[in-house]
Order: sequence, then C-alpha cells, then structure tokens
Amino acid sequence: MFIHFASTIRGRLGAFFLAFTLLVMVSVTLTFWGIESQKQDARVINLAGRQRMLVQQMATLALELEQGRSATTIELSRAQTVFEQTLNALQNGGPAPYQDQVTVELPAANESGVQQQLATVEQTWGEFHSALQSTLQAVPGSSQHLQAQARMEQLTPLLVSQADQAVRLYEALSLQKISRLRWLQMGFLLTALLLLTLGWLTTQTTVIQPLNELGKIARRIGSGDLHTPVSLDGLAEIQVLRETLETMRNGLDSSRHELLALTTELEKRVDQRTRALEALYTVSQEISSHLDIQNVLGTVTDKARLLLGGEAAFLCLPDAEGKMLGLHAISGPEQAATLSHSPLRSIPARDVLANDQALLAAGPGCFGFCEIISPAYRRSHIAAPLRAGEQVLGALCVGSSQPGAFDREALRLLTQLANVTAVALLNARLYEQAEHAATLEERQRLAAEMHDGLLQTLSFLRLAADQLQEQIENDMLDQANITLQRMQRARQQAEAEIRQAITSLQREFPLRDSLQQELEDLARQFSQPGSEVTWNTAIDRPLVLPLEESEQVLRMVHEALSNARHHSQASHITLGLERQEGEYRVYIADDGLGFDPQSQPEDGQPHFGLSIMRARASRIHGRVEIHSSPGHGTRVCLAWPASQLRKESAA
Repeated sequence: MFIHFASTIRGRLGAFFLAFTLLVMVSVTLTFWGIESQKQDARVINLAGRQRMLVQQMATLALELEQGRSATTIELSRAQTVFEQTLNALQNGGPAPYQDQVTVELPAANESGVQQQLATVEQTWGEFHSALQSTLQAVPGSSQHLQAQARMEQLTPLLVSQADQAVRLYEALSLQKISRLRWLQMGFLLTALLLLTLGWLTTQTTVIQPLNELGKIARRIGSGDLHTPVSLDGLAEIQVLRETLETMRNGLDSSRHELLALTTELEKRVDQRTRALEALYTVSQEISSHLDIQNVLGTVTDKARLLLGGEAAFLCLPDAEGKMLGLHAISGPEQAATLSHSPLRSIPARDVLANDQALLAAGPGCFGFCEIISPAYRRSHIAAPLRAGEQVLGALCVGSSQPGAFDREALRLLTQLANVTAVALLNARLYEQAEHAATLEERQRLAAEMHDGLLQTLSFLRLAADQLQEQIENDMLDQANITLQRMQRARQQAEAEIRQAITSLQREFPLRDSLQQELEDLARQFSQPGSEVTWNTAIDRPLVLPLEESEQVLRMVHEALSNARHHSQASHITLGLERQEGEYRVYIADDGLGFDPQSQPEDGQPHFGLSIMRARASRIHGRVEIHSSPGHGTRVCLAWPASQLRKESAA
C-alpha cells in the first residue's frame, strides 16, 4: 500500500505536506515550551535574587533593633520565614511566597551544581540564623552579644555572595535552555527549507514537466497529427492523462476518417442537390415569367414531368363550389388521364390537400391512387399540394408506368416546385384581378370625363338647338346668329375635351422626380390667365413615394384640378403639400362657386369625379375630405399614412 501511495502525485505531495505540517507543529510546541520555561526560570531567578536582599534586610533590621530604632521583630521574623520558605522551595520544590501574599509553585533543583550551591547557602544560613538569634537574645554590650554580632557581620557578605552565586547558576541554566532552543529552531528551519526544496523538485519532476509534455502532445494533436501515439512516463495521474489523450487521439482519428467519408458522400449529395436546385430555379423563373394562368399551368406540368423524369404530369384545381378537383393541365400522353374530375372528398384528394409535403403512392402508408390518372401510370406516382401560406390552390401530380420511379429527393423537388407554382398561380390571379380593376377604373374615369365634359356640352347643345329653332321660327335672326356662334364654340370645346381625354388615357405619369416636383408641374400645367394655380409645400426634403402610391396621388390631384378649373369658375386655385400627425396631406383649394357635397346634381346623375377620387384614396389606405358650400369655394384634401418605407431623402 505504501508503494502504491508513493507512486502517485497526490501521495508524494501529501507526504511532503504532512512532514512539513508536523515540523511546524513541533516547532510551535517547542516555542511555546521555551516561552513557558523562560517565564519559570525568570521567576526562579527573581526569587533567588530576592534571597540576597532578605539577608541584607535581616542584618539591617537586627542593627536597628539593637539601636532602639523603629524596626520591629515582626518584620525580622517575616523576613526569616520568607527566606527559609523560598530556600526550601528552591531546593525541594513546592510553594514559595512571591509578592502581595501570592505564592508560586517552584520546581526542585535538578542540576547538581545548583543543588550543591543551595546546600552551601542552607548551611551558611543556619550559622547566620544562629548568630542573629544570639544577637537578639544576648544582653547588649556583653561579650556574648559582641561575639554574636561580629559573627553575623562576618556571615552576612558570605551569605549574600553565596546567594549571588546561586542566581548566576540559575541564569546560566536558563541561557543553556535558550541556546538549545535556538539550535533546535535552526534545525527546524533547515529541515523546513529542505522539505520545501524536495517538494519543489518533486513537483517539477512529477507534475510540471509531465504536464508540459502533455501540453506539447495536445498541441500536436490539435495541429492535426493524429498518427503519432501518445507515450509518456510518469506517476499514476500522468498515466491517466496519457491514456485519456491516447483515447481522444484514437477517437479523433476515427472521427476524421468518418468525417472524410461523410464529406465525400455529402459532396456527392450536395452536387446532386445543386444540380436539382439549379434546374428548379430555371423552372421557377420560367414559370414566374408567365402572367397568363393557362400558360403557367401548361409550363408547370411540362417542367414537372421533365424535372422528375416522369411520363405524365397533371395539375388539378378545385371548382368554385369546392366539391370537385378538376384537371386543368396535362403533360404526356392523352390516355394518361381517364377522368377530368375527382371528388374532393375522396381519400387521395383529401390526403394530398391536407398535407404540407408531397406524398408517394407506393409502399406502406400509401394514400391510394388518383382516379384521374389511368391505371398504366399509377404504378409510381407522387402528388403535392399547391400551397401558398395557409391557402391551398390545387394539386400537382407526376406518374410513371415503372415501379419505384421516384425517391425522397423527387418528393422534395415536387414539393418545392408545387410551392413555386402556387406563388406563380397566385400572382397570375392577382395580375388578372389588377387588370380587371384597372379596366374598371379607366371606365369610371372615362365616365367621369364624359359626364364632366361631353355630357354637359351635349346638354348645352341640345338646349341651344331648341333655342335656335325657336329664334328662327320667330324671325329673330340676330339672336339666332349669336346662338349659333355659341354652339360652334361649344363644339370646339367638346373636341378639345375629347382630345384631352384621349391624351389622359395615354399618359403614364412617369415617376422620375420627387412628389413635390410632380405636383409643381401639375400646378404649372393647369395655370392659365384669370385662373392661376399657386403651389405651396411645407416639406423641404424631397419626398419619393412608391410607384403605385405616387400615381394614385397624381391622378387624384389631376382630377381635382380639372374639376376646379372647369366647374368652379375660380379666379385662384391653391395646390399644397404638408405633413400632419403621421400623415401626408395634399389639398386643392379654390375661391369658386362651391357646391353642396351631400346634394344630388340637377340631372340626377351621381358625382362620378368624387367617387373616382375616393376610390383612388382607398388604394393607398387614405381618405378624401371635401369642404364646400355654395358661394364659398371648395377645398379637397387627400390624406394617407406616412409609412416608414417611404423616403424623405436629403436634397
């Protein structure tokens, strides 16, 4: 187990950290022991030094008692007791008086030199104590008293010297302890440095260097070298990393070979897909270029048959009632279709129109067969819905007499072709609707032109003819001549209006300039002596509108200016452009006769001009406001949203 533990990075580094921790703990413990030992030695040295002071104190107190001074025997007795107790504690260990009636525990003296010195002090103390007692008990001035006093004076410096010697011995012992502790701390420091050095060397050789080698190997693998095996010696963890890198290298090498094979396969499929999409794009462009519905249907069936390699293609559309699916176009032999209609409730039609993708009529899950397709071409046939968003316009089918003629790629192609066809078919229908709407609009405009011009002129000519006949019958030749001249002028005016109507039909309103420039040109065109048109604009930057929007605005303004000039008898007309509250506003104001917009004309005919203007405004999501009353002029205003798609470009 130890061998396994030492063969791992964690084991080796753990051993170093454990040894270092134990070393630190021992060092700290010795340090605390040394501090406590120094405190104890200092206390012992202090008490040993106090013995000398007690000897001097006792000698002084004895002299003062002999001379009758204020000293007392109690103080002397206390000094003797403290000296004896301290000496006993120093020799044998135990409590010793310290200060302020506090006792401390002293250890017994273990060093022989100290013991001998303390024994010498004890012996001298006995003699000193005997002499001190004799001095105190003898009659002053007697020979016994003088001898005892002389003996005490002789022993006092000896006892003080012996006490000093004991203090020096204690100090020497304390210094020896400090010296040993210093050497121990130095040894611990050197051992710690050695452990750190060994730890650093171990980390370098067992961790850093192998990791650097593994980093080089990883970079080599990252650069694409997947052939060279991963080989590296090291401890257990390094071997795990080496095995992991080797496993990763083998996996990457296998993945690279798989990816290369997959890439080759994908390139083939992408190439096939690209060719199919190019063909589909060509087909979609050709389909989209046709705006006639029948041309679109015929082109789609031809291209579907050729693109998918089928023998027959069919395009079916639902009838107006939504009950039958009718065959509208076929490409291939005429005998490929047996019927021209199929019920929408039948399973094949229902499944095809309800799906988002093309369906394959073969194998498990086959949705059945289409009744329109003849049995000879049902062996392989696929069908896709013509779907534009949520709207389903019909179905596109391709059939073949060969089993298994179509794969999943053919399903995708037919789905995409059907989607393109749906959009093209929807555009063709919208184009037809737009053409129909444009025809109706031109009819309304022609009706307005005839109502405002020719009809009024013909009414005038009819009245003038009746008046002319009456004047001739009454032999009023001068008045008849005047009436005839008026009729000629009316005829000339009618001819001019017819020419103007024809010119208006041919006008295209080319949008080569900004809306301000186009409106200014219209104002200049309609200005004439006695009926000036003033142009005003509150928008400084050029305003460029979409083609359809600009054309509707210009035709509406043209209609309003024409009405103002022909019917209002105005001396001044104002054409203006402004922007208010997110809307563009074009207004035409005149100071002419005015009229009541709510009233019907005297001839009972509706205001064709106003209805045409409102129709144009609705096409750009706008509205027409008309403010007029008899005798107070007319103001016509066209307002429409100022969309963000429109541009007010910098001039």
